[in-house]
Amino acid sequence: MSHSLSAEQKAELEAWRTYYPYPIMGLLEALRCVQGWFRCVPPEVEPHLAELFSTSVAHVHEVATFFPFLTRKPAGRHRVGICRGLSCAMAGSKDISRCLEKSLGAREGETSPDGRFSWEEMECLGACDHAPALLVDERLKGKATEEAVAKLAENLK
Repeated sequence: MSHSLSAEQKAELEAWRTYYPYPIMGLLEALRCVQGWFRCVPPEVEPHLAELFSTSVAHVHEVATFFPFLTRKPAGRHRVGICRGLSCAMAGSKDISRCLEKSLGAREGETSPDGRFSWEEMECLGACDHAPALLVDERLKGKATEEAVAKLAENLK
């Protein structure tokens, strides 16, 4: 898969460089854009971002690998997360993890063969009152049930 940036994409990244008072402040939003375009942050884009934001490739790499919503290998078109924090673990997040693997056709941290889904266990999502908390495409869906997870693959096209 080619990870070269189009002129439009470069312009969008440039807009993030100038959006904040200090250019480096836009790096995280630029990385989110790259993640959206390629479903990952490919290493070959890091030098362009480093030059654009006047920082080192090492710094771009550090930011790109620090945040769990940014991935190094292509994620599925739909990303699902299940909280594994204490409250969620006590409420059955391990059972939901097994259900996710079965329903989505992929193991944790991997992408389904059709490229539609990837899922992962995540640290606290801050939704203990909805334990075990489920996150779908960066949106909190509340309490995960086996029934809801089983329908996920059908509902997300």
